[in-house]
Amino acid sequence: MKRLGCIGLTIIICAGMLAGCGSSLEADTNTVYVSKHGKVVSMDVEQLDQSYYDETELKEFVDSAVEEYGKNSVKVDDLTVEDGTAKLRMDYETVEDYTAFNGVELYQGKIVQALAAGYDFDTDFAGVTEDGSVTGVMREEILAQEDLKVVIIKANTDVKIDGKILYVSCDNVTVTGKDSVSIKEGTGIEKTWVTESEEVPATEEPASLENTESDEKVIE
Repeated sequence: MKRLGCIGLTIIICAGMLAGCGSSLEADTNTVYVSKHGKVVSMDVEQLDQSYYDETELKEFVDSAVEEYGKNSVKVDDLTVEDGTAKLRMDYETVEDYTAFNGVELYQGKIVQALAAGYDFDTDFAGVTEDGSVTGVMREEILAQEDLKVVIIKANTDVKIDGKILYVSCDNVTVTGKDSVSIKEGTGIEKTWVTESEEVPATEEPASLENTESDEKVIE
């Protein structure tokens, strides 16, 4: 089973998938954007030693990696180097292409499909409200909605989806908007609610001692 509790692995469940921003994605941090049709746009932002890299050499390196991948499903959308900061935006035809090219696990599908693929939802989740704040939610409530879309990624990065986030796993995740999260080790959503499996059953009351005196008289 693929565990969702490990570092950098987040699950985002969304409904009402909307038209996305596509290759117009702009970001100042490493960001992965997943559209409703499974297409992916990534923005990689890195600080470079200008004495070692220039824009031409970096572009040649990236183009070589794309050519070696050997498919038209991965493309360089834009690459700039300015003041020692390189920004690379790339388009991927599918989440599988993103995973194969980057070696980063990324999945998109319905909950029922994710379960069939072997993903384990045995972790704490939070609900996400209209304003991007979080609330308590029972895992059973999420799993009952089998047609909800889910995005699963194992990486320390920002993630933006094509739609509205309804639920998100708690470990190493910070909700940054109605359609975005940031994944970073050591962060997370504090769980302040109790799930059904954690509820402690009430203990039985001790037997009443009201008749102790009468019982003693009978014995005498």
